[in-house]
Amino acid sequence: PKVALMKIRNLALLLMGVGLCFGGVNTQAQVRILPLGDSVTSSMAPHLSYRYWLWHLLTDRGFDVDFVGTQWGVANGAPAQTDFDMNHEGHLGWTTADGVQSINSIASATVPDIVLLDLGANDVGDDIPHGVSKSNLMTIIETLHAVNPGVVIVMALPAPFVGQNRRGMSQLRGAIKRAAKIERRAGVRVTVVNLAAGFNPRRDTFDGTHPDESGEKKIARRYFNVLRKLLR
Repeated sequence: PKVALMKIRNLALLLMGVGLCFGGVNTQAQVRILPLGDSVTSSMAPHLSYRYWLWHLLTDRGFDVDFVGTQWGVANGAPAQTDFDMNHEGHLGWTTADGVQSINSIASATVPDIVLLDLGANDVGDDIPHGVSKSNLMTIIETLHAVNPGVVIVMALPAPFVGQNRRGMSQLRGAIKRAAKIERRAGVRVTVVNLAAGFNPRRDTFDGTHPDESGEKKIARRYFNVLRKLLR
């Protein structure tokens, strides 16, 4: 009977040490996490980036993770501290259009299990229509899903910055939510994390745009609260 065969197969998998999955992530294998975004993801020397704090939040709690990406460290030099996995895919000035142009090579080079996707803030500054941003983000997600059908996309609502176009950012966040909803309906595992909540660009950035230590910690905590549920 099919039920008996399924029980036998499941028992065999357990005996071989195959872990349980939550949201498509195997919790016994090392989990490949791709931080993908603009300068908030990369940060700039000598700042650490949110990735430093997130790495320590995860590893200090025993999660076995591997940050992946074709970039290393931070932009324009080295971070002040180097005791973390420094691979990433953050690029200064990147828009969603830049992401679309490079996503095929990034996806094939990294094959991530989880993607921390934070793109779109620069679209507002470059006057890219929010409908185009939505389409670009969906292309990025679908490309990642094609490479790994079990991938989980953690898609960010970007943090605010001084002098932002409030209306444009509001439209962008709406477009991101709509993209996530459409992709979920198509069977892609997508969740949205709000990096704007509790983030004050006058107190949490070193230049009005890029997170300082307090801003980095806030972003790291937002991501961690999502990731710990995926990885438990």
